[in-house]
Amino acid sequence: MGRRWLLLVLLFALPVNVHASQADTKQVWNDIAANVLEFGKQEQFDRSKMMLDKFSTVFPGDQSSQLSNTELRVILNTHDRALKAVTSTDEANDQRIQALTEFRLAVDALVTDKQPIWHQTDDQILPLINEMATAIEHGDVDVYNASKDRFLGSYSVIRPALAIDLSPETQQRLDSHIAFIESYASERNSELTGQLQTMYDDFEKAYDPSHSEESSLLWLILSIGGTIILTLLYVIYRKYKGEKESLRKKQVE
Repeated sequence: MGRRWLLLVLLFALPVNVHASQADTKQVWNDIAANVLEFGKQEQFDRSKMMLDKFSTVFPGDQSSQLSNTELRVILNTHDRALKAVTSTDEANDQRIQALTEFRLAVDALVTDKQPIWHQTDDQILPLINEMATAIEHGDVDVYNASKDRFLGSYSVIRPALAIDLSPETQQRLDSHIAFIESYASERNSELTGQLQTMYDDFEKAYDPSHSEESSLLWLILSIGGTIILTLLYVIYRKYKGEKESLRKKQVE
């Protein structure tokens, strides 16, 4: 009897321990990525490299089956770029930090379910899109180009994280905006103003999808409510018209 109880306890405890192990493993990834960036900011790139080497020994570990091909590809690619950055003596420090930041944000997006760090970049990305739109309205080419360069640089840093967190359709839509302003748009393009507004809306939805869902729900409620009201008005009108017609017939008789 005692052995049976022991077996039951082990069976119920096992899933909890497995879950805890997975959480611990992911936290290790996140902690290492945080140290990689922190050492880089202190220009201790040799220590950043040590952390990156350590990451290679624990990722993906026994969690490989839990990760999608996209997640694996993004993390491994950003890890490679970060490793090249810390070992390169030719790159400027800001470029090296950019590569380390990409890696940090990507790992955080993989590990964090709610409010990943890249969500905090909305106050950088969205104002830059507005700056570009304002520059177009005023015909200020220099300001537009400067804002565009800063925007593209900021987007390249968060893009790996977006690739992990966003749906392929949303990511493709954002990338199509980037391709437009990179390759096809000039500061004199008449379509650019509308494109920037659409791009702003799409990035806003990416940062706060709940806002889009609330707007859709509100529109649905208004649509249904409007239909009901119109139906009631039509019924009242028909009833009024019928009563009026009945009264007219009685008067004739």
